[in-house]
Amino acid sequence: MNEALDSAAAGEAPSGDRAAGSGGSALPPAPKKKPLGRRIAGTLVSLALILLIFVGVIPQFASYQSAWAAIQKMGPGWWVAILAAATLNQVSFVWPYQAVLPHLRFWHGFMETQASTAVSETVPAGGAVAIGLTFRMFGSFGFSNVAITTAVATTGIWNLAFKFGLPIVAVVLVAVTGQNTGGAVGAALAGVVVIAVCGVTLWLVFRNADSARWVGRLGDRILNWLLHFFGKPKSGRVERAVLHFRDQTNDMVHQRGWLLTAAVLASQLAVFVLVLFCTRAVGIPAGQVSFLAVLLSFAVARLAGAIPVTPGGLGTVDAAFIGMLTAFGASSSDALAADLVWRATTYVPPIVIGIVTYLLWKRGLARGTYEKDPDVRPSAVPPLPAGG
Repeated sequence: MNEALDSAAAGEAPSGDRAAGSGGSALPPAPKKKPLGRRIAGTLVSLALILLIFVGVIPQFASYQSAWAAIQKMGPGWWVAILAAATLNQVSFVWPYQAVLPHLRFWHGFMETQASTAVSETVPAGGAVAIGLTFRMFGSFGFSNVAITTAVATTGIWNLAFKFGLPIVAVVLVAVTGQNTGGAVGAALAGVVVIAVCGVTLWLVFRNADSARWVGRLGDRILNWLLHFFGKPKSGRVERAVLHFRDQTNDMVHQRGWLLTAAVLASQLAVFVLVLFCTRAVGIPAGQVSFLAVLLSFAVARLAGAIPVTPGGLGTVDAAFIGMLTAFGASSSDALAADLVWRATTYVPPIVIGIVTYLLWKRGLARGTYEKDPDVRPSAVPPLPAGG
């Protein structure tokens, strides 16, 4: 799910509006599909990269046979703890959306997050497709396109902020305790740069309309400079997009930003607890790889998957996580075992559950369930005022 949200933060979500609480109004147009040849080529490249990492690279320093032996030695208590943590992780996907979409029912949010995650983790660059599905599902529950756009953009930005910020925090904590940082200083510095630039940009956007307009114009100058090399005409789209984004999100950020921050933090903590359980369960003790070292390994791995080269970060996240645990002192086979358990409990379940929830949503849609009893009604939720 985080990958889909990250894609939303990086791109432009569909815009427009429809009557809140009305299930029959037109939904946003489907995203324009890429040519078939390009889609096939992208799929083949992703598959080739995944195979290269799992079949060509990882076996060079870790043994699947030894990793499987470590997994088989896991006691039943660890399996119970891991399954409980994995369940909590799936549930936590809903919390950020509930923070920014008042009246969103948990079951409706769960159906959407599982279905969109299934898409984003199985389709190359599936984040864009998942965002389209998000608009259709939340729209059917009665939310306006303005509310959905605001939710998708803010949750995406908050997730990216945590993804780039966590390596900074982890490196500092590891360094303060006198431990080896495992070569993660570069990742932390990259996070510092991104967080600083994005933080200043967002501060200017939400400071007032004039500073937001300045940010948009600066973005247009940079964009037009790049377009010049491709012989494309100049555009003023960035300024329009920035002002539109500010108008839609300003009030929500000021009123519910603290709740979104808490929800995203809790969601990130849920997946880290799962990773920690997986690491300890396969036989990597705290005396070998400390709590903070696991946190840093997790942070760097998540950062490696920030760019959706493969569905769900398959391969890139795994190589980074295994490499970091090994750098901190774990055996390569135990590190591989921890990664396999983590990925098995976070990658496969959302796909299976997502298919089921999508079918349940389609059945409810056909029966008119959401039109008869929407999550939000026009009388209950006044339109968002302009943030200008």
